[in-house]
Amino acid sequence: MADDYRNKLIQAEQKSQDDYDKSIVSLSGGALGISLIFYKEVIGGASPNSPDLLVWSWGLWAASIAAVVLSYFLSRFALRKAIHQADENNFSGGVGGWAANCTNYVNALSGVLFVIGIILFIIFSSKNIEGYTMSDPRDSEIFEKGYIPPPPPPKKESENSSQNNEPPPPPPENEE
Repeated sequence: MADDYRNKLIQAEQKSQDDYDKSIVSLSGGALGISLIFYKEVIGGASPNSPDLLVWSWGLWAASIAAVVLSYFLSRFALRKAIHQADENNFSGGVGGWAANCTNYVNALSGVLFVIGIILFIIFSSKNIEGYTMSDPRDSEIFEKGYIPPPPPPKKESENSSQNNEPPPPPPENEE
């Protein structure tokens, strides 16, 4: 019973680690994409304030993705070492050895890099959003004069006749 429970815990840990890695890669890639759209749409052709913050956030997100890839690579070495240790029944040096320890550090590092990248991007965004209006500049007239809706379009003749409950005239007959 205890071995069965232990095996389920190991499976849950492996799934949790897989989900973590996938999340970091997805979130870092998504953050890169969103930041590029932000730069294009908000900054446009203007000179950004503190562009180094944006470059650093891009670098940290790329490093976060690289850390996850390194984690996959190191975990393969750790698994090979653990298999060899199980075959020899010698677990000195810890299960998986140095590669298992490095995998743990690199996994934590990937999350930290992602979060720092987010923080730097938020700071960059706040420095560059000041004074940015997300609405149409022509909308300022509305606030000054008040909104007057445009008149409705004129009704077509066919709409007028259908509202009088009169049937539409019959189509002309072809005379040959």
